[in-house]
Amino acid sequence: MFPDLRTIVLVLVITTCIAAIALFLFYRLIKEINGLQYAAIGGGCQALGSVFLLLRDSIDPMVSIMVSNSCFFLSFLFYYQAVRLLTDLKTSWVIPSTLIVILSPLFMLFPGNENLGERIIISSLGLGILGMMCGWVLGKNAIDLPGRKGLSLMFFLFSAISLWRIPNMLITPIGEVGFLDFNAGYMIFLWGIINSIVTTIGLIILASEKLQQQLRVKFEQVSYARDIAHRSLQEQQHFMAMLSHEFKAPIGAIKANADAALLLATPQTGFVEESLSRIKNVSERLNSLVERCLDDEWMAHSIENNQVSLEPVSLTQILRNLSDEFNVTFHSTVSTDAVVKGESIFLPVLFANLIANALRHARNIESVQVSLLEQGNDYLVQVMDDGEGIDEQQRHYIFDKYYRADNGHSTGGSGLGLFFVKKITEMHEGEVTVNCDGLTTFTVRLTKTERNNG
Repeated sequence: MFPDLRTIVLVLVITTCIAAIALFLFYRLIKEINGLQYAAIGGGCQALGSVFLLLRDSIDPMVSIMVSNSCFFLSFLFYYQAVRLLTDLKTSWVIPSTLIVILSPLFMLFPGNENLGERIIISSLGLGILGMMCGWVLGKNAIDLPGRKGLSLMFFLFSAISLWRIPNMLITPIGEVGFLDFNAGYMIFLWGIINSIVTTIGLIILASEKLQQQLRVKFEQVSYARDIAHRSLQEQQHFMAMLSHEFKAPIGAIKANADAALLLATPQTGFVEESLSRIKNVSERLNSLVERCLDDEWMAHSIENNQVSLEPVSLTQILRNLSDEFNVTFHSTVSTDAVVKGESIFLPVLFANLIANALRHARNIESVQVSLLEQGNDYLVQVMDDGEGIDEQQRHYIFDKYYRADNGHSTGGSGLGLFFVKKITEMHEGEVTVNCDGLTTFTVRLTKTERNNG
């Protein structure tokens, strides 16, 4: 015993509403899949058309006829756009929209029950053509994707059934029957239920295949980029190793000659001895820095990931050595040895860049001085010069990579010095600021620590 037609129409309404909700939720879940929005709209149109079918005996029949059939046409219009986008094609509105515009008004010419056959012909023609267009797009671009092939067959089958009804109606026209007449509507509504379920599942499978395809492409792109980056890193590492090796030879020669001069050149004047000691200290620092540059893993992680090995180091000694090296005035108000947790290679680089920057911009190089101050739990290192200063608008950018202030273009430099200053300061959980009231003063704040005597 088959259920009555009103029950079938009610099932159709429930099915299409659930399908519309499923398509909408799937669209909300993966919005990045282009085309799902049209699939969700198409599902909504189909559900609305089913609701107006159910209301045929409760509202003006002409309103029900026009709205329900137009909604079914629109649902396939949006399904057509969805399958085009899901198969990597552009949307195409002209042909299907023109078809709907031509066919929809024709329903007004056949309002009564006696014209049910004519309305079935119009509806079957529109849905058959639109279904065939959907099937054609999917079949043409199926490749080896089963979801596309299956949904294509579904649309072609739906189209064939719809178009078959046209000659059937012409050969055996329907007389004056009620809307819910068993023979006239049963198979139409039953097929509508099946079509709604299969189309919804097919569109979801189609979107899933598209998502898998996109993820596969992205994975390949990431893998390719990773390979390029790896090769680039290897080349960079080889270059750094070669460059470091080339640096080590002359630095070693300088140090060896300075050591020999200190040992053999007697008696020495204070100036000569001081100069030779300074050359030796500089060469030792440069050699240590170059050796660390040879450690590729250390370079990669410490600079890019702010990973450094912090140990108690004498800030006083670092500043004193650098002041002697650059021949600038050093002043300390700290009565004891100032100790901070730092990286013994990077901290000298930080302050060497600040001192070099001050010497480069100072009007009088004798104005450059380095001060070590104590403030609560912090040490303040100030590097001052009497240069032109930095415009207030530019102070926000001076620590950016490759940035040089306008008044610094003529002084040379790569624009990396102050970038390194800020980067190394942050690696040590410190802070660097600049003030240009009178003198140009760079201040680095570092936290105190205790020297480990163990």
